[in-house]
Amino acid sequence: CDVTNDGIPLQSKCIDTVFTNPPFGTKHNAGIDVQFLYTATRLARRAVYSFHKSSTRDFLIKKCRDEWKLNAQVVAQMKFDIPNMYKFHTKKSVDVDVDLIRVSWPETTNH
Repeated sequence: CDVTNDGIPLQSKCIDTVFTNPPFGTKHNAGIDVQFLYTATRLARRAVYSFHKSSTRDFLIKKCRDEWKLNAQVVAQMKFDIPNMYKFHTKKSVDVDVDLIRVSWPETTNH
């Protein structure tokens, strides 16, 4: 079993396509969205579709392409209405600009 320290007890490349809606990685959990995306790329054989704040688009695309050597592109843009769910939320709801990012492997790579 190829289990890494990401806490997911599944073999690498054991799922065709992964869809993920990670926490946005703000305030109390900075960087968690990148951890979700990285784990999704470990698990997926073909592609990952992941929701992220549009404000992090350039950072995530660069990380996927330059550091992880993966293809990455925004396939949809939308707004998420985030309701007041936690004590640290101060507004009734907030509309957040969100991208759906598709991550895949270069055709010539045997991953």
